[in-house]
Amino acid sequence: MRRTIVAAWNVPADGIVPALIILSACFVAGGLAGCLLAAQVGGAGETSLHAYLEAFLAAAQGGAVDIPALWGQIWDTLRWPLAALLLGFTALGVLGLPVLFAVRGFLLAFSIASFVRAFGGTGWLLACLVFGIGGALSLPVLFVLGVQSFLSARALAARVRGDGKGRVLWGRDCLIRCAMCGGVLCVCILLERTAVPAILSGAAGVLLNR
Repeated sequence: MRRTIVAAWNVPADGIVPALIILSACFVAGGLAGCLLAAQVGGAGETSLHAYLEAFLAAAQGGAVDIPALWGQIWDTLRWPLAALLLGFTALGVLGLPVLFAVRGFLLAFSIASFVRAFGGTGWLLACLVFGIGGALSLPVLFVLGVQSFLSARALAARVRGDGKGRVLWGRDCLIRCAMCGGVLCVCILLERTAVPAILSGAAGVLLNR
C-alpha cells in the first residue's frame, strides 16, 4: 500500500518545477491584482462593503449564520480543482490553467483584502477564519492537480505540434492522486460545515467588541 501511494506521486521531475513556477506566478499575479482592486474601492462601495461585513459578523456572533446547502458547498469546494483536472485533458490547458490560477488568486486576495480594508488588523483574523481553514486544504489540492494537468496538457500540445510523443500522465497513478485529493477535499467540506461556523461564532464577538 505504501509503495502504491509513493508511486502515485511519481511524475516527470524535470517538468514539476517549471509547471509549479508558472502556476504559482499566475496565482500571485492574480492575487496582487485582487489586492490592488480592493484598495481602490471607495465611496459608496466601501460603505456598503463595511456594512455587509458588520452584518455578517453580527449574525455570526448570534449563531445565525446559515450553513450553506450541502450540494452548494460541495460545488464551491470542488469547482476549482475540478476545472484544473478537466483542463489536463486538452492541449488548451497550457493556456487555460494559468488563467484559472490567476482568477483564483484574484478572487481569494480580493476577498481577504476586503476584510482587512474594512476592519484593519483584525480583518486578518477574520479572513483566516473564513478562508484559511478550508484554503489550507483546498489550495494544495488545487496545485497538485494543476501541476499534474499542466504537464499532461503540455504533452498533448507537443503531440498537436508534432514535436514528439510527449507523456500524457493519465493512468492508474493519476487516479490514485485524484482519489487522495478527493479525500482531502471531503475533509475540507466537513471542517467548513462543522468547525468553521463554531469558531467564527466565537471570534465574531471579540472582533465586534474591539
